[in-house]
Amino acid sequence: MGNAAKSPYELASEAAARLGIALAASELATLASDHDMGDAEVGALAVTFDYLAEKRRQASIETLLRLSRLPRREPRTFDGFDFSRIQGRDASALERLPALADLYAHRNVAFIGPGGIGKTHLAQAYGRECCMRGLKTYYVKASELRDRFQRAAERGSASRVVATLVKPTCLIVDEVGRCTFDRACTDLFFDVIDRRYEKEGPNTMILTSNVAPSAWDEFFTGDDALLCALDRVFDKASVFMMRYRGRELDTYSVEAVPQATKVRGMQPKGV
Repeated sequence: MGNAAKSPYELASEAAARLGIALAASELATLASDHDMGDAEVGALAVTFDYLAEKRRQASIETLLRLSRLPRREPRTFDGFDFSRIQGRDASALERLPALADLYAHRNVAFIGPGGIGKTHLAQAYGRECCMRGLKTYYVKASELRDRFQRAAERGSASRVVATLVKPTCLIVDEVGRCTFDRACTDLFFDVIDRRYEKEGPNTMILTSNVAPSAWDEFFTGDDALLCALDRVFDKASVFMMRYRGRELDTYSVEAVPQATKVRGMQPKGV
């Protein structure tokens, strides 16, 4: 049923609900009757409620963007990414990223390829889209994350830092492979992975790297049992292998296989 078929009391009630106010249409009708309010007055209430609801939504988005640590001066968006440069059989999978299907499917996303190819742009655009939908996002470079873990371990605040990184609906770790995590930092990183893996509801990690996932174990310090936790990052993940080809950019999309991080020379499928 469209808005044209609804009474002004129903429209005002729905607008109040968007503002977080429980106000039944029957209650509004009684209020209008008691105060000699006509359809115009009730319609004005609906417009006012809608305005206030949108104002609250925009304020919430601004807060989410500020807390996300995503760049604000020159934000990266999906609209600002030139998808026309993407070639390859699975290019359409990249174009579907704005729908955030991976997040709602509880899958991680990884962008792998050389510098300057658009990995960070896509990762930040994904996080910004999450914020625009009212979802908490946090962006951090791998080197910043390592330094944060080191300070937390020294100060005895590791559990609090891990809990903070588990909370965001979308956690973006940029430039994996630019630094090496020692054993303490590796333990904390995988603690974050494990706890996010078990988290319910919309949830994703977005990772970027110049290095293929099969070589990521070189950047983390631990025994084989610990490093196997890397598999959880790529369990049913969407992994976009990106490379330059002449003046065009080819994009390859694959689903990582179990134990992918332990198999050297893993080749993408369906490309």
